[in-house]
Amino acid sequence: MNTAPPLLTGICQIALASADPGALVAFYRDTLGFPVLFETNGMTFFQSGATRLMIGAAQPGQQVGGDAILYFEPRDWSSAESALEAKGIAFLHPAQKLQEAPGRELMLRAFKDPEGHALAIMGWRAV
Repeated sequence: MNTAPPLLTGICQIALASADPGALVAFYRDTLGFPVLFETNGMTFFQSGATRLMIGAAQPGQQVGGDAILYFEPRDWSSAESALEAKGIAFLHPAQKLQEAPGRELMLRAFKDPEGHALAIMGWRAV
């Protein structure tokens, strides 16, 4: 067993390539509600919990909407789910129960951003 402290402490930033950075920034800012930290060199940086989310223009030959899935944890499952639906989010399927615990259940519900990046909300919902 390795008792040395880990070399890495977590994910500090995730970058998303975009075909239309302005439109994608508007989606993450206005629809999902992430606060903009700063903009520089054609990139916009958001705060998402302890992780920054960066949106920038796709580089030549770079695929937009690759194979990664970003899971976002809502403060309140039911409120977030309803608010996202009211803002036009088209969830890909009904909420899926992943785990049960006394008085609550861990839920997952997937959707995509306007450029096809795979997203989901995942968190505990009261029962």
